[in-house]
Amino acid sequence: MSKINLEEAKKLAKLSRLEFTDAELNTFVEEFEKTLEQVNAIDSVDTSKIDLYEETLLADSQLREDVVKESFKQEAIVANAPEKKDGAFVVPTTVE
Repeated sequence: MSKINLEEAKKLAKLSRLEFTDAELNTFVEEFEKTLEQVNAIDSVDTSKIDLYEETLLADSQLREDVVKESFKQEAIVANAPEKKDGAFVVPTTVE
């Protein structure tokens, strides 16, 4: 089972550009551990007798009709953007 500690939580927060107090990060670590326990519980389910291909074929897939509809105006979409250029959002460069 994976574990997360306070240092890893700090790294995740930094990568996410989020700021937390140590108390908030400790709460995050506790909650994340509970979530990991729930996710790891899935490993205990026996799926050896399930044919995924067959299950997919039997799934009742109801598709909606593809209809062209009126969309939002571009000006309305970028109206509240902190920074925009040529009708598009301006975002910080993350890849060099």
